[in-house]
Amino acid sequence: MGEEKDLNKAQDLRYITAKAHYTQGVNYATHGMYEEALSELKKAVELDPRFAEAHFELGKAYTNMENPGEAIPEFKKVLEINPHYQDAHYQLGLAYYDKGMVDESLSLCEAYVKERPQDGKMHSLVGVLYIKKGRVEEATSEFKKQIELDYHPEQGYINLGMALAMKDSIDEAIEAYKKALELNPKNPKAHYHLGSAYHKKGLLAEAEKEMAIYRELMGK
Repeated sequence: MGEEKDLNKAQDLRYITAKAHYTQGVNYATHGMYEEALSELKKAVELDPRFAEAHFELGKAYTNMENPGEAIPEFKKVLEINPHYQDAHYQLGLAYYDKGMVDESLSLCEAYVKERPQDGKMHSLVGVLYIKKGRVEEATSEFKKQIELDYHPEQGYINLGMALAMKDSIDEAIEAYKKALELNPKNPKAHYHLGSAYHKKGLLAEAEKEMAIYRELMGK
């Protein structure tokens, strides 16, 4: 009985210590101190290998350090511990993409949005992946879903415009860029792409006006 009590105390102490390292790691990461964050978060998962939140934050720290190769196994571990962990599918898909593993990313993300069609963030990523694969029609559909679900619609309209421009639907692309500018008149990317679309249409005065705004916003 006494041995069991001592074991429970030891487990409680490991949990408390792991939690403290996790909290410190998150704090370091919040301030951009990723090396320090990694050190603390690694200590947390050493103490508690099934600490899903710590593995997730480890993956994010590696992502922020542009090291998707190390991020991928951390996000996979999160999903092994908890298949329903919020944002882990997206972060793993993004890490695959950053690693150049487009097929793996697309397979993961397509399966996810089939089960959870209301996730606008994942529709956005799937659209980008379709662009990478040259599947422009499907990308267009995904960006429209992103906008419908109100996930960063400003960027969604820019993404949509770029996809439409790729299939030479320039008039529709122009309308998409204009929608983005209705949401944020100071978005430099929207002005740049609108200017490019106008140039393709031969509307040179309109194109130069948009490019001038873009240069002003970018301080060029």
